[in-house]
Amino acid sequence: MAGGKTDWFENLMLDYYIGKANASTAPTTLYLSLWNSTLNDGLNSATTGECAGANYNRVAITNSSGFWTNAASGSKQNKTVIVFTTNASTGWGTIKAAALGDSTAGGNYYYWGDIAPQTISPGNTVQFSTGTIIISED
Repeated sequence: MAGGKTDWFENLMLDYYIGKANASTAPTTLYLSLWNSTLNDGLNSATTGECAGANYNRVAITNSSGFWTNAASGSKQNKTVIVFTTNASTGWGTIKAAALGDSTAGGNYYYWGDIAPQTISPGNTVQFSTGTIIISED
């Protein structure tokens, strides 16, 4: 499955580490979003294709070592289960991707990844178990 760093984040990192053009700081909270559309590195502040419906909200993640493992072999993983719960009367369609960003809506996206497509019916939950969100650098 495909996944990667967004173009925006690649440029931010280049500007920060090469030439120090941007004194960015890491956000204290990240937000995981679910998508009905496929994503790519060009993902920007748009929300077209993001899940919508009753009770859908991005899940807030405290950006700390309490949530993420220490980097090893070029990757980090979640140490905590993440759960999205639908409304009892409204589903979210078929989800195909997830993205990690810095806002409850729109905002900047850091990483994205395809997930096995699954139809989310009313009352279903979407769960990411410990160690299933893997962010890698090559």
